[in-house]
Amino acid sequence: MLENLETLLELHKQGTMSQTSTVLRISQSAVSKRIAAVEAYYGTKLIEKSGRNVCFTKQAVVLVERLRPLLIELREAVGDQKKQVRRKLTVGVSESILSSWGAVHLERVFKKNDFEVEYHSHRSPVVIEKVESAIYDIGLCAGKVSNPRIIISEMLKAEELVLIADHPQSLKNLERPYEIMSIERSSATAKSIQDEIRKRNLKVSSELESFFAIAQLAKAGRGIGLVPIGVAETLGFRSKNSQSLKPKLFRPIQIVYKKSKLDIPNFHELIAQLKRMR
Repeated sequence: MLENLETLLELHKQGTMSQTSTVLRISQSAVSKRIAAVEAYYGTKLIEKSGRNVCFTKQAVVLVERLRPLLIELREAVGDQKKQVRRKLTVGVSESILSSWGAVHLERVFKKNDFEVEYHSHRSPVVIEKVESAIYDIGLCAGKVSNPRIIISEMLKAEELVLIADHPQSLKNLERPYEIMSIERSSATAKSIQDEIRKRNLKVSSELESFFAIAQLAKAGRGIGLVPIGVAETLGFRSKNSQSLKPKLFRPIQIVYKKSKLDIPNFHELIAQLKRMR
């Protein structure tokens, strides 16, 4: 029954069966069956279809509002008990971090502390959301945390963002304002550096959803890319094909977790070691 109720909450958040199935990694028919099971249990209609979207009845909205905090508390209680016995952690990491410098550093710390780790990779806002919901024990993400009252946020490092190009000459001949390819403005990194971009007279000519996609397009000669230095190094950009901005531009990298996780044995020391891995 628990997974059925969690599916109901996810459907309320996503608004469509297709998006809910994608997030939960199950079929749309499975989503429908789970919702039907909840409706049968409560003996009332909870959703109504409106094209691709679904509308929640008044009874369903009340139910969701009551269930959300209860399920978070239950998930924390059950999950933490298991992890205290198994020393297992579920960790969410921003894709650009885990795909570059993050994997090696994280594995070194977790293995040293004898933790079994289940990794998940998402955009930073999703990582934060899943930490808030107690789905993940720890999150590593870029940008700033908008609601620090719910989770603890600690600075891990400031990662430099650099300009990259397929040929060194492309960087030498830049004319102001620099036209660059950058991460989409809705991303956590973009929001944290938007004021600094304007100060440096940078003009975003195109936006993409992935730093690695930006870097590959820059390598293919599409234009100048602005990416974290870890991404540039991972994809083999040499120093002559990358350039620091003046003054240098950085994005904040945060460790996020809920205070209740400090009850996990050795968790506090683990966080301290993660902060020292700069």
